[in-house]
Amino acid sequence: MKLNREFKIGFFGIIMIAALYWGVNFLKGTDLFTSTVHYYAAYDQVNGLQPSASIVVKGFKVGSVSDIAYDPQRSKNVVVEFAVKSKYRIPRDSKARIFSDGIMGGKAVELELGASTDFLHEGDTLFSEINKDFLEVAGSEFEFLKQRANDLIGEVLVTLKSINALIGDNSASIRATLDNMAAISGDLRGVLSDQKGNLGETMANLNALSHSLERSSGQIERIVANTADFTDSLSNAQIPSAVAELKGAVGSLGDILGKIESGEGTLGMLVADKALYDSLVASSANLSALLEDLRKHPSRYVNISVFGRRDRD
Repeated sequence: MKLNREFKIGFFGIIMIAALYWGVNFLKGTDLFTSTVHYYAAYDQVNGLQPSASIVVKGFKVGSVSDIAYDPQRSKNVVVEFAVKSKYRIPRDSKARIFSDGIMGGKAVELELGASTDFLHEGDTLFSEINKDFLEVAGSEFEFLKQRANDLIGEVLVTLKSINALIGDNSASIRATLDNMAAISGDLRGVLSDQKGNLGETMANLNALSHSLERSSGQIERIVANTADFTDSLSNAQIPSAVAELKGAVGSLGDILGKIESGEGTLGMLVADKALYDSLVASSANLSALLEDLRKHPSRYVNISVFGRRDRD
C-alpha cells in the first residue's frame, strides 16, 4: 500500500511532537512510561526548591517534584506535590525533608521513612521538615557575629571617647609626668655614665671572685665533707647520757645546798648558827685591833737585846 506524501509528513510531525513532549517531561523529571503516586507536603518556605527536583530515599531517587503552588487566600504555606514511583510504598509517619543537594546549593527532597505499618495513598499529605544548609547556617552565624561586632565596636568607641576625655582633662599632669620621667632617665643616664668605671671594676671583681671560687671548689668540698663528718659525729656521740649525768649532778648539788640551808651537817651548822657568826665577827675585829697595835707598838710584843736581857716594864 502506497502512502502519499502528505500522510508521511503528518505522521512524522506527530512523532516529532510526541518525542518533543517526552523529552520535555524527561528533562522535567517525569517518566511517562512509569506509573507514579502523587503526595503532598506543606512548608513555611521551600528555600529555592524547584519543580523536577529529585525525591530520594537513602540517597536513591524514587521520584521528583511535580508541582509547587502557593495560594495566600487558602493557606500561608507553600504546597509541594511529589510524584513517587508506585512501587515504593510510603509509611504514614514518614517525613519529607528539604535539603541541599550538592555544593552549588540545589534543593531536593529526602523521604525519611517511618516505622508505621499503615501506608499513604494517592493524594495524602506527608510531614514536612527543612534542613538548613551550610550557607544558611553560615549566614545566620555571620549575622550574629556581625551584630556582636557592632556592639563591641560601639563599646570600644565609648571607651575611647572616655579615654580621650580623661587625657584631655589631665593633659597638663600627663605632660608634667612625662617631663619628670625624661628628667629621671637623663639623671640615670648620667649616673651610669659616671659610674661606668666602677661598674666595670665591680664586674671584674665578680669575675675574679667566681674564678677564685672555682679554684677553691676542692677546698669547699672538703669543708662540706668535714661538716658532714662533724654532724655525723654529733649524732653518734652519747650526748643524751652526758646530759642525764649532768642533770643528776645538778640535782645532787641542789640536795646539798638544801641541807646546808636547813642547818644539817657541819657546814650547815656554821652557816645557820648566828651566835657563831657574831663570835667570828668579834674575833675578826679583835684580830684587826691586835694587828693594828702590833704595827704601831711592836716593842710591846717583840724585845731584842744585843748586850743582854733587860726586864720589860
